[in-house]
Amino acid sequence: MNKKKYFLTTILALMVSAICFADSEFNYIPVERLPQSAKAFVKEEFPDAVIVSAEREFDAFECMLDNGIEIEFDLKGVWLKIDGYVRTALPASVIPVNINKYVKDNYPEFDVTMIEKGRYGYKVELSNKLDLKFNHHGKFIGKNH
Repeated sequence: MNKKKYFLTTILALMVSAICFADSEFNYIPVERLPQSAKAFVKEEFPDAVIVSAEREFDAFECMLDNGIEIEFDLKGVWLKIDGYVRTALPASVIPVNINKYVKDNYPEFDVTMIEKGRYGYKVELSNKLDLKFNHHGKFIGKNH
């Protein structure tokens, strides 16, 4: 009986370890399994780009485009974050009008390279690595250096 209990405990511990320490490789999914609205967004906003990889997280999808941009979507396919990693400017069409205007008026020499929707508004990163914060209406509320 002790050997059986030991065996079952060992198996259970291994299963829990595998779940807790699973490599993110197990989260990769075929691009076809992305929500249709996410695929349509990429096609409309990044017509020259191709989705090269997609991952399913607990409450989101992430996809990488061949132009180096990474996009995070919620489970319905609505974008949450678009990141060009400082080197790739985002198209103006993905940036709310008020935010785009503020950036062009105050930082005309820099591009928006990341935008993220948050609980209290938007976070934007410029090509000079400056972070700007805006409320949900696109009104500037602060910056981080």
